[in-house]
Amino acid sequence: MSYRRAAAALGSLCVLAIVVAGCSSGGTGSQAGTAATSANSGPAATSAATVMPASTSGSATSSRGGLIVSITGLPSRPALALGGPALGFTVNIRNGTSRTYRDITSVVAIDHCTCVSTATQSAPAGVLQEYSLATGKWRTVSYDRVGTGMDYLNVIEQTPLTLHPGATLSFTFRVRLRTATHQPSAVRAGQTGLLVAVVRHSPGGSVTAAATLASVRLGVPVKAG
Repeated sequence: MSYRRAAAALGSLCVLAIVVAGCSSGGTGSQAGTAATSANSGPAATSAATVMPASTSGSATSSRGGLIVSITGLPSRPALALGGPALGFTVNIRNGTSRTYRDITSVVAIDHCTCVSTATQSAPAGVLQEYSLATGKWRTVSYDRVGTGMDYLNVIEQTPLTLHPGATLSFTFRVRLRTATHQPSAVRAGQTGLLVAVVRHSPGGSVTAAATLASVRLGVPVKAG
C-alpha cells in the first residue's frame, strides 16, 4: 500500500496529524497521515453524486460545488468475500474552489448489501482500518454500515480538518469481511459498496444530510462461499 503525501498550496511539504476520535474501535488517539497538495486547476463543475462501477474502473469520483471526492487505488475488479483478503483503497478530497472549508471530515461507510435478507440490508460484519503515516501501521477504526436513515454520518472516524483552496486531503484504508461464523445472518453472493461522504461537523451537534458537502459511491460485489 502506497504512502499518502501532502504538499501545501504554496508547494511546501507538510503532514497533517489526524487523531482518531474516541468512537473508533481502535480508540488509541494516535496520529494518521494525510495529504495536502496544491492544485492549479479552477473550480470543478457542479454535479450530482456519481457512481462508477468498480468492475469497469476500480475508482469513482464526484464533485459538488467544486469540492471533489474520489475513491481510488482499487484493483480493476475489486471484490469482498467472507474471511477473504482485505480490500485497500484511498479517499481523496480536493478543494477546487477559492473558499476555505473548515471543520470537515470524511465518513467511510459500507453501503447496503443485496447479499443479506435482513430488513435494513446492512452490509455483512467486517473490519475497517486506516494506514497511519505517523506509526507506519494500520489502525482499526469504526466499521460504519449504512442502515436506515442518516445515522451513519455521525460516526466520527477522524478529527475535523480545515481544507484550504487548491488543497487535497488523502487517506488510505482497507476493509475486510469477517468469516461466516462471525456473521449475524446468512450471507450470499450480492452487491455492496463503499460510500464516502464529506461532512461538516458542528461542535456538540449531530450531522444531517444537509451537512453533507459531497459524496461518492463505488459498487463492490460480495462473493459467495
